[in-house]
Amino acid sequence: MLALVDGFLAPHFLLSELHEFSGPVLNGDHHAAQELRIRVKEVSRRIPAAARLVEELVDRPAVPCGCGCGPGQASETPARAPGTVSEAGLAELSLAVARAFACEPDDVLRAAIDSVVGLSFMATTLDRLLHVLDASGEAAVGREMDRLNRLLVVLPTTGPPMRSMSAVGLGIPGLPGGGLPGGGLPGGGLPGGLGRPLGSPLGDLRDALRERIKAKLEGPFRWNPEDWDHMPVGRFVPPFIDTRRITCQVGLALALRDRKESPPVRPARVVWSDSILRIDAEGPCEGNMVEVHGSGFGASQPADVVLMVPIAGWCTPLAVAAADWSDTRIRFALPPHVTSGPVGFADAAYVRAYDAWVDRMNKAASAAMEAAGCAGASLPDMPILRHFSECPPETPFNHLRAGSAIIRSFTVNASSLAVAEPGDGLLLAWEVVNAETSRIDRPSIHGPLLPGGYDQLLDPAPVSTLALGPATHNGPQRFTYVLTANGPCGTETRTVEVVATKRPGLSVSGLELTQGIQSIPPTVRYVALKPTVVRATVRHSLNGWGTNTVPGVVGRVRFQILGSPWSPWYDAVNTSQPIAPVPGGSITVQANPQRINTDDTLNFLIPPAFCMGDVIAHVEVRVTGFDARPDFPGFSESVGAGSPPVTFEPRRTLDLRYVRVNWGGTTPSDATCRATLLTAVPLLPTPMAFIQPLAGTGVVSGGASTSSRRDDLLDDFLDRHDCSSWEAATEFLGSDCPEDDGAIWVLIAGAFPAGSQGNSRHIPSDVCFTAPNDGPYAAHELSHCLNQIHLGVPCPNGKTAPHGDAPGAWPGGGLLADVPFDVTANTTVRGLGGKVWDVMTYCGTVISDGSDNTWPSPQRWQQLWDYIGA
Repeated sequence: MLALVDGFLAPHFLLSELHEFSGPVLNGDHHAAQELRIRVKEVSRRIPAAARLVEELVDRPAVPCGCGCGPGQASETPARAPGTVSEAGLAELSLAVARAFACEPDDVLRAAIDSVVGLSFMATTLDRLLHVLDASGEAAVGREMDRLNRLLVVLPTTGPPMRSMSAVGLGIPGLPGGGLPGGGLPGGGLPGGLGRPLGSPLGDLRDALRERIKAKLEGPFRWNPEDWDHMPVGRFVPPFIDTRRITCQVGLALALRDRKESPPVRPARVVWSDSILRIDAEGPCEGNMVEVHGSGFGASQPADVVLMVPIAGWCTPLAVAAADWSDTRIRFALPPHVTSGPVGFADAAYVRAYDAWVDRMNKAASAAMEAAGCAGASLPDMPILRHFSECPPETPFNHLRAGSAIIRSFTVNASSLAVAEPGDGLLLAWEVVNAETSRIDRPSIHGPLLPGGYDQLLDPAPVSTLALGPATHNGPQRFTYVLTANGPCGTETRTVEVVATKRPGLSVSGLELTQGIQSIPPTVRYVALKPTVVRATVRHSLNGWGTNTVPGVVGRVRFQILGSPWSPWYDAVNTSQPIAPVPGGSITVQANPQRINTDDTLNFLIPPAFCMGDVIAHVEVRVTGFDARPDFPGFSESVGAGSPPVTFEPRRTLDLRYVRVNWGGTTPSDATCRATLLTAVPLLPTPMAFIQPLAGTGVVSGGASTSSRRDDLLDDFLDRHDCSSWEAATEFLGSDCPEDDGAIWVLIAGAFPAGSQGNSRHIPSDVCFTAPNDGPYAAHELSHCLNQIHLGVPCPNGKTAPHGDAPGAWPGGGLLADVPFDVTANTTVRGLGGKVWDVMTYCGTVISDGSDNTWPSPQRWQQLWDYIGA
């Protein structure tokens, strides 16, 4: 029985092992493709039945019933059910095989694909038998096994086993080669099995299958064998082996091994110059002719000798025309980049061998660097080697004076253009060849001086460094240093520069959310759905450097109602009128931002829709190209900050009706009346106000425009608005008892000449009289209607509001310690001399005398908050 189950499972394991290579092959792993080719070819060799099975199934004609069915029986073809072979896994394996065999002949590719498909058919034997058992009962299992066995061939047991396949048959194990005898299962049991009779014990076969499969697969395979309703066997993503990284590691090891090759063995004499007696040159510059005089040079240039001439500071082999070489004289033209130094000879064979060795070493170094990058390995120091450049011994007779000075390098802080902030050290470094004289100058006005406090350093060493003092600039500057080197045939100069600058060092030191007035830290409550401004206080760390300001600082903000998605980003509103986000809106960050200055902060508007519940704000501030120069992009910085959650609470929306009053000979327009009330609403803890003209009322005459006339008007409209107790009692007799519309009626004068004064007939009240075009004035009168009394502060304008609280009863005596922000006007409320008084004082109630502004104090806001209600 166990051998039977093992035979059923063998194709699953083999397919799973082949599938392990699918992912790497499809990812371009050539090594995995080679391994897959080897294994599939081994399957084709050891299980030819797999490929032949596909051909037979594809090419076999339809079998009539008489070839395998009993009389009157139909051929059993149970409906397909989910099996243990994943179609996706099989498709992936087939694609991988197609890619791995893409360069093989067509017949080899076809055989490989057929082998994989044939294996998958063999693997479905288990599915087929279990389905027949469930669908047709135990009696059909024997017939199905006999039918399947006619298609399958027993696997040969010769040859080396594959990784997890023992020599088990891929046919129906335990059956004779000819299949089942005509009587079905002999002896009432499975051949080679447990010998139990067919019948109900055949259920043991199903149990044995399940237990055996569970023991076989539950380890590394992700399959619950108790679940027969899915396709679970072995089709999971195998771990990916990064063979490219392994290849790089091997390549790195080989390159490092190659780099260890020793240079060629030196002959007894590599370079020499003892045969040279004199050098004559017609000039020191390129193209001038030179004659080398001596003896024993050879009638013609020996094959194993090469002439060495200094070029660019390195002794270099130089080709000489045959006509210019004799036993006592050698002639050549000074080549480009020639420099002063010894002339002599070198062993040509050794030079060629040494140069070839250098080429191999540099190639190995390049390969090692490339391999180290993809292998993720650190690389030891492997300098690039020069070709042979050993100079012959210098004598009194073989020195050549020629060429221009060469500045190989001149840097400040390892660059030709350095950037330095105050306090940064500066290091000059240089390498000069062929200079007879040299100097370093500081032509700029600014920058650390050279040694001794001078602007010039004469004849420094050819190769050296010089540490300058730290940069001490207190503003945008530029330091310049110039190296000049003079040679026998010319001068070379090199300039380095230092951009003396400073990072702005931006930071966000605070976020203030305000709806008109807010304390630091915040204590004033927030009204839901009321426009709110976020003021971001931005600071820099210039500490007096330059103008001590950072211009062009922009920002953006987003909001989140906790538990909801973030809002879009919004730009700052600075300078906008009416208040709205301005794309690219910016400010100049000051050294000490003042809250009273509108544009000392980056200001943002929270849309009313986001002023609900618990809200957080996140601000990003950035500057681009601070202190930029033509060759320096400047500094770009971005910083962010978030606010703690603030809670927006619902408040009642006010309903306002205005009455146009011809006062002082002037009648206000509808636009004036609306604007007056709209500029008053931001001073009140209400989200908004419904503002409409009072229905059925046109322009009301103010008559003589006196206080008594004002009070008469207030009494008249109060009578129209409210039902008095007498009117209610006599309504049955015909008294007019109007119904309260819930609105505040505001009589707005057309002009307000000296001596005019607003009023509210009662406190609280539903009717008041106010001046035009003055939001704080209208808010004062509306506050009376909302149960607020005067605050009797002796104001700078000489006025004191009567019949109210004493100044000592209020924080600051009625003088605001915080800075109000008028959201409508998009500006702070500065007052006169920086003083702003509570809205219920008279310190700003007469608009014609230029008096101080007034605004609700935090305590006033809370009292209004309580009266207005939710």
